[in-house]
Amino acid sequence: MGSLVALLLACSTVPETAWTVSRAEAPVRAGATVRETRWTQARPPRGAFDRIQVHRYRGPGPSLATLLYLPGTNMNGEVALEDGDHNLWLFLAGRGVDVFTLDYRTHFVPNTGPPDLSFMRDWGLAAFVEDARAAAALARKETGRSRVFVAGFSRGVSLAWAFAATEPADGVAGLIALDGGFKSHAPRNQYDLAAERQAWQAKGTWASDVAGRLGWEARQKMMTAAAADPRSPASDAKYASIGEQVSQVLYGAWGPGGLANPLDGLSRPQVLAKLLVSYDRYYPAVQDVEGRSIADRDDDPATSLDDAWGELKTPVLYFGSTGMGGDFLLNGIYSAYKGGSPDVTLNVLENYGHLDVVAGDRARAEVFEPTLVWITKRTK
Repeated sequence: MGSLVALLLACSTVPETAWTVSRAEAPVRAGATVRETRWTQARPPRGAFDRIQVHRYRGPGPSLATLLYLPGTNMNGEVALEDGDHNLWLFLAGRGVDVFTLDYRTHFVPNTGPPDLSFMRDWGLAAFVEDARAAAALARKETGRSRVFVAGFSRGVSLAWAFAATEPADGVAGLIALDGGFKSHAPRNQYDLAAERQAWQAKGTWASDVAGRLGWEARQKMMTAAAADPRSPASDAKYASIGEQVSQVLYGAWGPGGLANPLDGLSRPQVLAKLLVSYDRYYPAVQDVEGRSIADRDDDPATSLDDAWGELKTPVLYFGSTGMGGDFLLNGIYSAYKGGSPDVTLNVLENYGHLDVVAGDRARAEVFEPTLVWITKRTK
């Protein structure tokens, strides 16, 4: 609990800065009916990269609900996929949902990498949850609607659960969990947070790097080529095209079909590449440590972020892929069912990989449309 208390005390002593509009009511692309507005805000402790950005996407018709979307690791709230068949935000915005997406502080860290990433040691879950709360306050102000839905994908689901647990009970209209969880279905109550934190700090690896062994430049070059034309030559001669190369790489990245399943036609390499090339390079490693601690106990004594979990009455809509494996799927289901809500809707997506849930060719019919129906039924 100490880290959150310290953060809240720090926030109370540092006046909140104003939001700055950097883009106002501009179509997301030429001829589009969905418009985007962007705001940025400095966040405590106001270091060089302590900033967030919020995007509002809305269509031309009347507004029926407000949704805050929390992206996954290395993702952001900018439009990478410009069609409603592969982008939940644009699909919902075009049908009356005011969608607000969040760019985490990581979005402002140069992808070339500053020489020292140690500032990320303080970018824990509590800091990002407070950033999400600031984004939600902006969404409420702009729409005049006090109740917001919150959606998260992957790690964004954990942040969404923590957000819902720290908001007033009547402030969250519903929680949409897109292939992620908050708690382990088989908690061991043995995770030694203090020891793991000490080991992590001694190692000095303050951030994970999405580039991995491939390297950032090679990764971006491969994804850019596949996004432009998947039929173009591969960078590895053993593949017939760059599209085949990306398909094979993504299919095997997290075990067969775990990250994505383009080989079975669940998604297309060009669409996946357009999404992946938009990623932010770094993400604070401290959140891995804190997330494991929270998952290992129904109430983690080290934080207050999960104190209300198990007693939340917020309606929950869950989508889970099978490609990530049984434990990952069960963690998401357990989190949804044991969070305390009497209103839980589960959707298990057979043969889906992780990214297929938000960018697959079946996502509109099996994820986006059911989400809209679910939101509409729970809108007051």
